[in-house]
Amino acid sequence: MKKLGLFVLMVGLLASITAAEVVGKIRFQIGEVQYRETQNQSYKLTTLGISIHKEGYLKTGPGSSVEVQWNNGSVSKVESNTQIAISKLLADASVSANWNSKLKDRIKNLQTQKRSASSEAGIRREEAEVKKESQLFWYQDTIYDLQEAIDYYEQNDFAKAIPVFEGVIQQGPLKKEAELSHAYLILIYEVQGNKLKLKKHIELLKADFPNSSTLDSLPPEQ
Repeated sequence: MKKLGLFVLMVGLLASITAAEVVGKIRFQIGEVQYRETQNQSYKLTTLGISIHKEGYLKTGPGSSVEVQWNNGSVSKVESNTQIAISKLLADASVSANWNSKLKDRIKNLQTQKRSASSEAGIRREEAEVKKESQLFWYQDTIYDLQEAIDYYEQNDFAKAIPVFEGVIQQGPLKKEAELSHAYLILIYEVQGNKLKLKKHIELLKADFPNSSTLDSLPPEQ
């Protein structure tokens, strides 16, 4: 009986330690946001900087949202009218971090590769082929510079990066620069939570570059 009692005590102690595990903090919020540390506690209004525990829950009201900064520095956003377990939010963040990091590695590899015919081969390849006498029709001055867009991206200036990446794609939809631009835009739109445009560039990347090395590192379908 003593051993059983000790076992139960240890289980209870481990459970309380798990419940008290701090995994992040509230970084930013808009409107009314509530949080409870465990499922058995009542919700209370949150404030900036409060600790978030692994066994906790977040709840947002109409027109409200909240951002959680995890211990590793990454950030997750909870939209309005949502109730979610911190463990679920953390698991989703982990999945996002994994594909995000992998895609960035693929982008770096693409940037170091020499331009080749295979990088422009897509299912629309035949559509892009033209006769010699009509090549002038397809000629277009280079207006948008990929490196400029990348520089904006690395400065986290997405507002300036997006139109340049989009322009690079328009001026050469089947070129390597377009492949890279799609990949960067996928990273940007995932951060912004723009699921519609995220899906659009994933589909275009798959359609126009079916052999792209980035395809195994795309975010999971929502």
